[in-house]
Amino acid sequence: MQRRNYLVLVVAAVIALITLTLNPAAMAQNLSGAIFTTAMNSSFVNGNVYDSKEEVYLNGGPRPNAPCSAAGLPDGHYYFQVTDPSGSVLLSSDDIGLRQVYIGGGVIVAVSGHATGFGKCKDTKLNNITVQLFPFDPTTNPGGQYKVWMTRISDYDMTRTKGSFGFIPSKTKTDNFKVAPPVDGCPDQDPSCTPG
Repeated sequence: MQRRNYLVLVVAAVIALITLTLNPAAMAQNLSGAIFTTAMNSSFVNGNVYDSKEEVYLNGGPRPNAPCSAAGLPDGHYYFQVTDPSGSVLLSSDDIGLRQVYIGGGVIVAVSGHATGFGKCKDTKLNNITVQLFPFDPTTNPGGQYKVWMTRISDYDMTRTKGSFGFIPSKTKTDNFKVAPPVDGCPDQDPSCTPG
């Protein structure tokens, strides 16, 4: 009886493996790897609290102190967006066509339409970059929290009827971050503001 149960398990595992191999759509259900917010030159990876919206950059791939091969995303073309933490309010204020990145070797290596910095793996053959998330509108969250989303272009719902503005949660990586309100009432980058 035990041998029969063992054989049934082996056959089921082989069938599952064949299904995944022959059906790329089945493999695309979940997105491996990770994304993080960071400072422009990766000096503050996954810190999650920033002084201004302009300081927040997207980093795809390794956490601090991890090798460059860790947490890499599958190679390909991706879109990103910024929302409130629940994903119900779209805050990215530019066209999605300007929010495209290309992943190569598990990290971001090209972008369309946004400022860039140096990724953690800039000194390797990967030559990766960070991508500024700005422009995006202020969050509706009273705690100053935001959520960044990233999905493969092939998984994006062009009709925007599924998920959060076309980003389907099971096919998307997210990371939350916070922009702290200025202590004196003036954003760091606004010289015309008079502290109150």
